[in-house]
Amino acid sequence: MKRKKSVAGLILGLVLGAFLAPSTALGQGTTWAGESLARMVDSAMWKSGLVRGNTAFQLRDAGYDSDIYYGFYGEPVPDYLFSASVPVQLLVPINRNAVLEVSDSPRYDFYLNTKYERAWNNTFRGQLHFVLSKVYFRAGMELANNRRRLSQELDIKVREKTHGVDGLALWQASRAASFALVYDRTAFDYGDAVYQGEDLAETLNRKVDSLEFAAFLHGDPHFRFFVDGQYGNYAFDGFTSQIKNTRSYAVFGGFVSVLQEDAPHQVGRIDGYARLGYMKFDVLDAGQPDGDGLVGDVDLSVMVFRLTTARIFYSKGFEFSIYSGATFYAEQNYGAGLTRLLSRRTSVTYDLTFGENSYPQTGGGPFTGVLYKFTTHRLFVSSSLSRYLRVTLTGTLGRRVTAETGQVWNRNIIALSLEYGTAMDPDMGPLGGLLRSSSGITR
Repeated sequence: MKRKKSVAGLILGLVLGAFLAPSTALGQGTTWAGESLARMVDSAMWKSGLVRGNTAFQLRDAGYDSDIYYGFYGEPVPDYLFSASVPVQLLVPINRNAVLEVSDSPRYDFYLNTKYERAWNNTFRGQLHFVLSKVYFRAGMELANNRRRLSQELDIKVREKTHGVDGLALWQASRAASFALVYDRTAFDYGDAVYQGEDLAETLNRKVDSLEFAAFLHGDPHFRFFVDGQYGNYAFDGFTSQIKNTRSYAVFGGFVSVLQEDAPHQVGRIDGYARLGYMKFDVLDAGQPDGDGLVGDVDLSVMVFRLTTARIFYSKGFEFSIYSGATFYAEQNYGAGLTRLLSRRTSVTYDLTFGENSYPQTGGGPFTGVLYKFTTHRLFVSSSLSRYLRVTLTGTLGRRVTAETGQVWNRNIIALSLEYGTAMDPDMGPLGGLLRSSSGITR
């Protein structure tokens, strides 16, 4: 009931803001975050009075999958499937310094034969942006209810509900330097999901708090360099799963390219971000192993020739285990790709991805050493048929090896994706604490 009231309150605020805000309202300021907000408001797909908005119809991965469970059940389970969503983002400048943002992303997953995999999903987010001359604040909340693949350990879909709050404060100390403080708190709930006698709510329901402090340098107008430190606290709800209670400490460094998408194509141009560092994953139970080492994510593209772009990507982090007898495992992905422009509107891309998942090395037992190794080849042919219509044909060849038995599983996918409209703008830079999304690497 409290969640419904929160959502209703945000929607009511949006409607009142649309009618009561003055016509000159626009979030501004001289901070780089405030400037990004102003561009987002100005470039919205449509405008009605004070309300700005972006919306799209997205048809994703409509096609054939040779094994939707990637060998999880011991034999291939092929099917025809698609995912359809209609993300909507609304922006209301309440006054010159404040902008209310509300977004909702309903999605339906369809499977032709495995009907029990069909599911409705939704993610709702509300944010208030407040901008002064040298200070930017953002406060938000999110409610998500999605059925998704949980992890490499459990390659079937389970229902995951999350609700969270977050806040960001940024100070633009000078044109060359800025500082940000980020906090977020998210609760994870897996309901009545059970696997092989394991109650996933008992083993995985948890609350995560993270605090991040970042310093940004803006010496080059095309890049934003940063260093940041993070602290995380993971508290599990179940009595038996409290052996997983963990604190994490991390230091990162890297940069974000801030080139605009409409910038001229130039050989040597870099797009994307790099964020790498060291994390100490400190499990509080004295009998459980800790984790530490290189973590982070990288997704960089460099135009090597006038019509050819090379891409490298990397991601590594720690994930909590679904099993009551294990605490966590490390997940690592890396690879490279090439994109060739065939015309002004059409391109072809090839990506090669490698990955590995491993438990801590504790001297034997079922939760020690490598879990899986996998290799994925993906070919994309993308075309922009009009300003708002984009079509992509994808072919995927996947190969996964179970380390313990040497069993090889293959997975082949051919799918069509279509997007009409303009979806909501992406997050502004490497902010968002420990729950920040990865670089988009898929397996």
